Amino acid sequence: MPTIIALDASLSMLRPVPGRNDHTYQSLALKGIQHLLDNLTASGKLEHVALVLYTTVCELKVDFTRDYDQIRQAIKKIDPLDKACLLTMLKTSVSLMATWGTQNLLQLVVFTDCGPGFGSTSISNFLEGYAGKEAEPEYAWLKILATYNLNFICLGVHADLYFTRGVALHQQLLDAAALKGQLFMTKPVKNVETGDSTPGCSHKSELGRTALFELIERLCDCSYKSTEVTLKCGLYFRMEGQVLLWPPPMPYEQSALYVGDPTIRHIDQRIDVCGFLALSDIGSPATLSRHWVMPKVEREKPTRRSGGLAAVVKPPKLTLDTSNPHYELEKLEQDIRDFYMKDTKEAEESGDDADVSVMLKHPTTPQAEQQKDNLCVLLHGALKLENMAALVLLGEKWYGFMYAYTDLKKKSNFMLNILPPGSHVIPWLGDLELLGFSTDLAPGETASFPVRAERRSYSQSSVVWIRQASLQSDVQKVLRHAKKMPDKTQHFYKELNRIRRAALALGFVELLEALALLLEKETTQLTLNGVSTECTLQLQHAATELRKTSNRDIKSTIVPLQKATAADTTTAPAPAQGGYLY
Repeated sequence: MPTIIALDASLSMLRPVPGRNDHTYQSLALKGIQHLLDNLTASGKLEHVALVLYTTVCELKVDFTRDYDQIRQAIKKIDPLDKACLLTMLKTSVSLMATWGTQNLLQLVVFTDCGPGFGSTSISNFLEGYAGKEAEPEYAWLKILATYNLNFICLGVHADLYFTRGVALHQQLLDAAALKGQLFMTKPVKNVETGDSTPGCSHKSELGRTALFELIERLCDCSYKSTEVTLKCGLYFRMEGQVLLWPPPMPYEQSALYVGDPTIRHIDQRIDVCGFLALSDIGSPATLSRHWVMPKVEREKPTRRSGGLAAVVKPPKLTLDTSNPHYELEKLEQDIRDFYMKDTKEAEESGDDADVSVMLKHPTTPQAEQQKDNLCVLLHGALKLENMAALVLLGEKWYGFMYAYTDLKKKSNFMLNILPPGSHVIPWLGDLELLGFSTDLAPGETASFPVRAERRSYSQSSVVWIRQASLQSDVQKVLRHAKKMPDKTQHFYKELNRIRRAALALGFVELLEALALLLEKETTQLTLNGVSTECTLQLQHAATELRKTSNRDIKSTIVPLQKATAADTTTAPAPAQGGYLY
C-alpha cells in the first residue's frame, strides 16, 4: 500500500493557530506527519512512503522508501514559498504512482490549511472549467486519481472563514470528480452558555496537538487498519487461530453474468486450508492482490516477583475431559509438553545463578504470548521447509494460496495471494474443487495435472524486430558470416534459417527476396575480389534456396551445399565449378 504524504508549503501555513500562539499550522502539520509515521512503523513498516511538498510547483522531497527516518529528517528542512496549488500536486501524484500499477492500494495523505487558491490555479476556477467536460482527454488523469484513497488532514478552526470556504471547495472537488476521499477536521467547540456550535465562540482547544493526533488516529483506523480473520487448518479444533492481513483486502467487484448490477464480494472472516501444493505446481498465476499474514498477539503487562525479577509464566495446562472426543489427542499433547518442561521446573527449584542471569536478560518479554501455540507460525515454518504452498478457501468458490516468501534481505515473510473468484483460475491445475491426493489414483493411472511442458516456449530465443535497427543488425550478422566462409559455413546457415523462420512467422515474405538479392550482390563483389569459389557457391546456393516455394514451410531447413564424393563422381557427370552437387 504505497503512500504519498503531501505537505502544503505555502506561506499561509506560517500563520499562528488562533488561540495557540505557540503553534503554527506548519508546525502542527510536521507533528502530524511524525505521528503518522509512528503509526505506520507499528502497523505497516514494510510499506513504501514518499514525501511531496507543493506550492505553485510540486517537489518530490523523498522518493518511495521504507526508511521512515529519511522523511523525519526531510521535514526539518522546509522552506515555505508562495501560494498553494492543489491541482498541480494531484497531477504530480498520479505520475509518481504510475510505477505501482493498478493492483496496489494507493494512498494519498494531504496536510493542508485548505486554502482555496488564487486566480487561474484556484479550485473554484478548475471546477468551472471542468463542468461538462469530464470526457475530454485533458481531464483523463482524474479517472486514475479516482482509484486512490485521497485523505485530507484539514488544519484550521471553524471560526476562520478562509478555512470553512476552503473546506467546502475541497468537498466540491471530491464530489465533482467522483474521488474516493475524506476530509478529517476537528469538531467546532460548543458555546458554554447556549450549547451550540457557533463560529464566534472560543476556539482555544479546537485545534492543537491532541486534536491533531486524534485526526491521525481516525485516519489510521479508516485506511491503515489490518484485517483480522480466523485461520483454520484441518478438523482438529486446536489448529485454529486469529491472524492479521496487511494491507487489508479490498472488495472485489464481480460483473454480472448476463444482465444486472455487479456484485461486490468480500473475503470471509474465516479462511480454511484446503490442502497443500508444491510451489513449482502452482507457478505464477494471475492474482488480485498480495497480503502479509501476521499472527495476532495480545500484549500483556509483565508481572514481577517480590525480588524484582520478571516472572516466568508457565504455559496453561490443558483441562482434560474424558467425555471430549479429542481426549486422546489432548492427553498426548499434555504429556509431550510436560516432558519438555521437566528441565525448566528442575532449574527453577534449584535456583542456579545461570537461570537467574537468563531471566534478567529479558525482564519485560511477554513470555506468555511466546509460549502460546500459534497456527500462523507453524504453517509459516512448515511451508518454508517443504517449499510448498497452502491452498485456502476465502469464500464461495474463491481461493488463494499462502506461502513463505524470502525478500532481498533474506527475511522470510508469510504471504497470502488472493486469486480471482472462481475454481478455474489456474489453468494448468484445472478445477480446484476437483483436486485430490496422489494416493487416490488407481494403479497405473497418472495425474493429468499439472500439465508438464517438455519445451517451454518462453525459454527459447526469439527474434524481435520492433525497431529497424534490430532487423538491420540481424541481416548484417548473416553477411559477416558469409564473408568468412568456409570457416563460418555452419554459423551462416544457422543465422539464415533463424531469420527465414522469423520472417515466415510474421508473414514478412518480402524479406526473403531482399535477402536473396543481398546474397547475389555479395557474390558478385567477392568474385571480383578473387575470393574462393566455395564461398561464392554457398552464397549462390543460399539465394536460390530462399526463392524456392518449397522452403516457404516454416519447418523446412536450408542446408549447406555438399561436395561430391568419389563414389558419386563415377556414376554422375562431373559437376561444374569445383565439384559441388545441387
